Amino acid sequence: FLREKLQGKMAPEIIAVEPANCPSMTKGEYRYDFGDAMGMTPLMKMHTLGHGFVPSAIHAGGLRYHGMSPLISHIYELGLMKAEAVPQTECFRAALQFARTEGIVPAPEPTHAIAVAI
Repeated sequence: FLREKLQGKMAPEIIAVEPANCPSMTKGEYRYDFGDAMGMTPLMKMHTLGHGFVPSAIHAGGLRYHGMSPLISHIYELGLMKAEAVPQTECFRAALQFARTEGIVPAPEPTHAIAVAI
């Protein structure tokens, strides 16, 4: 959909959804940082909370990474998409509603997008 948006053929609302415990796009800085916690990788320009960031120990599911993909970060910086952070309790509620409605139990990671879509 991004290609069609750039060509002016459609105007989709593209939303990146992330956990509120690791809000790299909504609270992080757009700067060069290491892609790993030890500082061993090449520097990459991305939205980051800093490679030393440690999320809450109670945070369930995946999505505990300190940074965002450089490509997604660039698209966000260009204003072609927006970002929202969702608390895990809201994700759990959305997962329950989705499972009861659709009969599919979602993995923890997509529940963030499901919460915003609902």
